[in-house]
Amino acid sequence: MNLHSKQQRQTASALAILIGALFSAPGAHAEGFKVSGHINRAIMLGDNGTDSETFFVDNSASQSRLRVTGEKEVWEGLTGGIKFEVGYSSNPSNSVNFANRDISADWSERHIDLYLKGGFGKVSLGQGDGAANGGTEVDLSGTTLANYSGSGDFGGGIPFAGPGGAGPAIDDVLGNQDFESRHDRIRYDTPAFGNTTLSLSLGSKSGNDVTELAIRPELDLAGGKLEAAVGFSSEDKGGAAGDEQTFGGSVSWLGASGFNVTLAFSEKSDDNAGNPDSQYIYGKVGYRFGNHAVALDLGQASDFDAQGDDATSLGIGYVFKAAKWVELYGSFHSFSLDRTGADFDDIQTIMAGARLKF
Repeated sequence: MNLHSKQQRQTASALAILIGALFSAPGAHAEGFKVSGHINRAIMLGDNGTDSETFFVDNSASQSRLRVTGEKEVWEGLTGGIKFEVGYSSNPSNSVNFANRDISADWSERHIDLYLKGGFGKVSLGQGDGAANGGTEVDLSGTTLANYSGSGDFGGGIPFAGPGGAGPAIDDVLGNQDFESRHDRIRYDTPAFGNTTLSLSLGSKSGNDVTELAIRPELDLAGGKLEAAVGFSSEDKGGAAGDEQTFGGSVSWLGASGFNVTLAFSEKSDDNAGNPDSQYIYGKVGYRFGNHAVALDLGQASDFDAQGDDATSLGIGYVFKAAKWVELYGSFHSFSLDRTGADFDDIQTIMAGARLKF
């Protein structure tokens, strides 16, 4: 028997039992339990100047997932809750390439989290977002399914091509460096001070200690809405790398007219002098009108894979919210890589798809 398939069946069975128990429990929904999620599928075309191919993908900008949440008052002023969420991606759009067009789906843990919240703020314990996760992805454009600071999600596994053959993949040379993502941790979020929240988390990732800090302000500005985040993370990798540290943030403003602007930046460094610091900067302008949103973005990364590398992404995205639970989208991205002593062709990707929520 295939062990991998057996594990998938066991996971699926556990999910079915959990969902069935929630639905059959007397008064479960009245107590705040909810099953939700979405399916997000797309067709993606990729061309690196040497090879071109069509891929049928799960959009990694928002992978297909299943979620169970629940919340109930413990006593007056104190609420407890859970969040259980798993992803299930067949052919992730950031992983497929010309040599591997079909990648088998597998369950991946996203959140296995419990929390308590009240006047003191919120304390979360388990697998979930580090305090700074999402700090380089604040975006009010309405087009994050089609283009956002994580542009590697739109073909990141495709390699650059040149006279010497295949080079690094897009994801090797470009990314928004969004801190340490999800891992096992304890996290504390303060109550809002005015329109600002502070967050701190301590945890572990791949056996390494991780510390994250973030500040998130929201305010009305110039007749519109502004949201921002600034974060810091430190991962103790040990050895020559020592502590790997990331600093960055993002800010997005949405005007009453629908015009919007988004900016992001990040820098990653470690204690090994032989590893160059990597930087990423990102800008986006867009317009929202009715159920439609369109945006143009530009990202530039330096020194990700090798010192002296400069990688650029240019994209345009469109999202139509046909209903509260249905979004249709399309995007075009062009990626380039400048490297000393090498000449790589640009990569273009086109994606069109839909996300249906339940």
